[in-house]
Amino acid sequence: MIFGRALVQYFCYECKALLTETDKSIDLVQSSTECPKCGVLLLKSLKRAPTSQQDNSNPTASLLFPPKFHTASRLRFDIEKIDSILTFGFGERICLVGNHSKILIERLCINALLSERHGGFGSSSIIIIDAGNSSNIYNYVNFARQYGLDVKDILKRIIVSRPFTIYQLANLVTCELPNIVRKFETKIIFISDILRMFLEDPSVRIGEGLSIIKEITNSLRKLSDTSVIVSFICTSSSPYYQTLLARFDKYIQITNTEFDGRLFAEVRCHKKEDSKIIILQQLDLEIIHRR
Repeated sequence: MIFGRALVQYFCYECKALLTETDKSIDLVQSSTECPKCGVLLLKSLKRAPTSQQDNSNPTASLLFPPKFHTASRLRFDIEKIDSILTFGFGERICLVGNHSKILIERLCINALLSERHGGFGSSSIIIIDAGNSSNIYNYVNFARQYGLDVKDILKRIIVSRPFTIYQLANLVTCELPNIVRKFETKIIFISDILRMFLEDPSVRIGEGLSIIKEITNSLRKLSDTSVIVSFICTSSSPYYQTLLARFDKYIQITNTEFDGRLFAEVRCHKKEDSKIIILQQLDLEIIHRR
């Protein structure tokens, strides 16, 4: 109960997934979005019940009122060559490296909003920290249209924050992000171009930058119920490169060839000996091929 007002739980009657718990009324008739778990139209399946009706002694209560963070099957790039060798499940951390990391982030953002029934990650919303101030709304719209999604609905479910200094970025991740995750009940966080401000601000000393990066990544690891995807663009000669990679278990690094425009993607899981090289074309990153 909040300030004397009873909380109401809204759930999908079809799959029994708990969608939200709030003291505000939601118009069941006007709801036109899909359940992030099973994909059924909430116009037909959205139900509500006071929290007092939840009976933990009832063996069916856990089905009717499941935890807010359920486990998605896996997040997919919908790029067959990558998906065939890289599994990315709920609660994991991954780095995307190179000039093409931005478009991969934008592609994954839309896939994360797809219902699990339609092969997506089933997150009701996503959080994007645009550390490079380079997000392109048109790319999100393009991928949403390729998936045949309602663009307006998709854009409402994308929460974007733009820090303008490395200190704002550190404060956002370490102090504000846990509350934001709880507020929007998201299952996934994206941090785009995380190193850009560290590399472009001449006043940032390397030692200080490395300390802040460790502080940020330590805070991200504490979000155990949330998946994290981070992207950055820099060469292996950068003092930040190995430090950041070492703090993630999986990464994809895509580089261009100089002679024929092919893209080489190194996909590494946990250990160096697990890494694999695949060859892609630019269109593989830009076009959704649904199986």
